[in-house]
Amino acid sequence: MGTGRITKRAVEAVQTPPAGKRAYLWDDQLKGFGVMVTPTGARSYLVQYRIGGRGQPTRRYTIGKHGSPWTADKARERATDLLELVRKKVDPMDADRASLAAAVETKAEAERLAVASYVETFIRLHAERKKLRSVGDIRSVFRRDIVPHLGAKSLKALRRSEIQACLDLVGERSGSAANKAHKWLRKMLAFAVNRGDLAASPMEGMGPPHLEGRRQRVLRGPELVVVWQAAGDAGEPWASFLRLLLLLGQRLREVAEMRWEEVDLATATWIIPAGRTKNAREHLVPLPPQAVAILESVQPDKAQRKGVVFSTNGRSPISGFSKLKTRLDRLIQERVKQSGDLPLPLEPWVFHDLRRSVATGCQALGFPIEHTEAVLNHVSGKRGGLAAVYQLHEYRDEKTASLNAWARHVEALLSSDTKGRVVPIQAARA
Repeated sequence: MGTGRITKRAVEAVQTPPAGKRAYLWDDQLKGFGVMVTPTGARSYLVQYRIGGRGQPTRRYTIGKHGSPWTADKARERATDLLELVRKKVDPMDADRASLAAAVETKAEAERLAVASYVETFIRLHAERKKLRSVGDIRSVFRRDIVPHLGAKSLKALRRSEIQACLDLVGERSGSAANKAHKWLRKMLAFAVNRGDLAASPMEGMGPPHLEGRRQRVLRGPELVVVWQAAGDAGEPWASFLRLLLLLGQRLREVAEMRWEEVDLATATWIIPAGRTKNAREHLVPLPPQAVAILESVQPDKAQRKGVVFSTNGRSPISGFSKLKTRLDRLIQERVKQSGDLPLPLEPWVFHDLRRSVATGCQALGFPIEHTEAVLNHVSGKRGGLAAVYQLHEYRDEKTASLNAWARHVEALLSSDTKGRVVPIQAARA
């Protein structure tokens, strides 16, 4: 063990000790600052100190290995700072542990409050706990339109201008999608404020990016025909799914998540359970012969009619409706170009417009509004016991007549489109 001025030359001049030994050089100006050399030739700067004076155990704190970044001068500066902590009776090792713990805590907090992570917290503790029917749609909105742009940002670092830029990008594709993204991100930030994870929401007072009036779009005659035909170009299971939307007028996810145990083809009925309807009310949908034919073609083998009806993997219901709509629009425009019977491009529409088209079409065919409201399951309120059973079958005959007439109307449109030749619904599906 030697003493002397610790410099680069002095450190590198310390002889390598034999196996099992250590060699030390202690600085003759800064007491406690030294360098240790191992039998392998490794050289490390360190500080030796006591907390509390004589009688207390000696401790050694390793600054780092000789080289980059720890030169003799930088190690001396670090040693000076550490020895100042010792003078203040602060153990550098304890300070290091506290700093590390703080860093770990800060990292964990940053990960927890990252938008991508917090989305899962919001869905689990808000959407799922409140049993919102739109959980799948909410998750899709975040996954498609928010997380790709803001996922890595911390809620606490999220700026209003960044949110607006995100919504502007989404709005280039769809104003309605931008408004949905605005709605659910704003709700999530308010949820974070309520939980104490955020002091204030950067979206406070921030209105939706696009003005939306009440939609009135209804597809008629040639438009329904081209949608039906383009659906066939989309392939299965999409073709059958889209055509049932057009025939039955039920909500997008109600049809997409249809299960075989809900369907009775022998009696031509489909009962949507309360857990899958918007008003939490069980809903009986009479199936016109054309819809029965479609479902029979989806799965001809009765023994295999189990689980979800429309699936690409045999386990979960279809999804990805935004991509489906983009693809369907392209197929429609290709059809329109070929026929020349419709203006190009076709006036914009959304899947929900098919539901409105069914309702409007049934009324145009002479059915009173209360019958179409029953078809759409717009009747509100909950009943129990025998009243609930009665309510389920309420307007059954009227709903059957309305949907059968609508399906015949669609079939007539398809037949007319082929220059008067009568086309059975099965053939029209091709």
